[in-house]
Amino acid sequence: MYSVMLIDDDLMIRDYLRSVIEWDRLDLRLVCEAGDSETAKDYFQLYKPEIVITDISIPIISGIELAKEFIREDNELRVIVITGLNDFDYIRSSVSLGAIDLLSKPISAEDINQSLEKATSQLRKMRQQEHTSQALNKLLSENQTELRERCVSRLFDHRPELGEENIREQMSLLSLDFPEKNFAAVVLHLESGQGCELCGAAFPTAFRNMLDNALQENGFHAFTLFGQNDILRCLVNWSFENGEEKLEMLLGKLLKEAQFYFQSGFTAGIGGTVSAVTSLYSSAEQAALSLEYADNVVPNITSYANVGRMTNSSQAASEQFIASLTDCVQSYRLEDYKKLLENYFDTQRNIEECREMSMQLLGRLSTLCYSNGVYPWNIINYPSTVAELFSAKTPNKICQLLLDTGRCLMDVIFKHRSKSKNQLIHLAKIYIREHLSDPELSLETVSSHIGLSKVYFCQLFHKEEGISFNNYLNMERIALAKHLLKTGNKKIFEISDEIGYSNPKYFNYVFKHIVGVTPLDFRENG
Repeated sequence: MYSVMLIDDDLMIRDYLRSVIEWDRLDLRLVCEAGDSETAKDYFQLYKPEIVITDISIPIISGIELAKEFIREDNELRVIVITGLNDFDYIRSSVSLGAIDLLSKPISAEDINQSLEKATSQLRKMRQQEHTSQALNKLLSENQTELRERCVSRLFDHRPELGEENIREQMSLLSLDFPEKNFAAVVLHLESGQGCELCGAAFPTAFRNMLDNALQENGFHAFTLFGQNDILRCLVNWSFENGEEKLEMLLGKLLKEAQFYFQSGFTAGIGGTVSAVTSLYSSAEQAALSLEYADNVVPNITSYANVGRMTNSSQAASEQFIASLTDCVQSYRLEDYKKLLENYFDTQRNIEECREMSMQLLGRLSTLCYSNGVYPWNIINYPSTVAELFSAKTPNKICQLLLDTGRCLMDVIFKHRSKSKNQLIHLAKIYIREHLSDPELSLETVSSHIGLSKVYFCQLFHKEEGISFNNYLNMERIALAKHLLKTGNKKIFEISDEIGYSNPKYFNYVFKHIVGVTPLDFRENG
């Protein structure tokens, strides 16, 4: 089933299109509607439609410009642009067709359904040619040699004893060439296919080929290998900017395709970016932690950049041991936490170094608790804990103290785990209120301010607030506008500018859409 988005500021036109489109016959479903380009951009990030139907004359930017912007982000998107008779020929000559189909008004039921049938046919053909056929054709091809898989597997599991130059030389001999400066590990847990021709062990192999092809087509260098229990591990290498966000978006697209073709899916964890293959093991640990953190929200992909921000532990990446302990507390892995501590204290006999590490860990756990909305020292007496730490005579005594502290904080954090997300949304809302007058305020600027990727923040905001980011921003601005209209004598265009709408016509459009009357009517009669 293909997802469709309608964009038109005329509700009657949207009602007409909904009524005449043959949804069932064409295997279509309506996922969202928008009346202007800004709302459409917001919903596009949230719903990822495969077909967009837009009028050319919508508020802010034209439907053609909006279509081009969407296609730059998803080159498989099909767009149907509806335009008036007067400018149909001009638009046809000024745009490169292919992904964009043009229909002139008035639109008949036959025209729109034929255009949609063409769009679905193109999507089906692209998927079959570019992905399904490749997965099937390569299903029986030989796997990479055991030596190549062992080499990459060792990079995931251990800090290499050899230096970067020697490791690179060995990889080159095995035709494992990764020439770019950025590396990250991705760990994927695959579901078993249900009701699919590629069943059993065949599905992971087919999906692996699909993943490798998609990464290569999008400019990544990569090597993927199988682990245990339907786990795929992927080394990814790139040079371009925003590679982490592009990787996250690509995996989201692959998740949709895996569900479409194989009636199956996956959960993915993306590790942090490192600048050397000898540091890949740290990114692999972060990817594994991100995989554990992931929940069942679709797309089920979690980046360590997001997890690290929510646990406030991203600054600890260079202190791998303390970061690992902190992540154990965050994810309620008591046995792992205990094992890490016991291994450390079994080999570390310098009491002062033990105390120094313990103080750093207590500080990190304190920060972790606060980020989860928990005040730890109301539960554990901090001065008493520190005094006991410095009075301890043996490393074993310090180990037991940290075990007791960690166990207690895990119980508290587990009960308040969801509050970390709420806190980030709270910070975002504060930033929005403080920058309402900025016309450049957007999903990108807010997500960047709180340290989350645009895609993840868009989904998180909608999940937590039950409303899209753009709708929330408009409601906040209109609430301020109503106050200014009733309490002052500023002109309408002055209020528009003060609340961040550089275009007074668009301010009038949004105000009437939300309040039901124009700003002037509200001032005089509201």
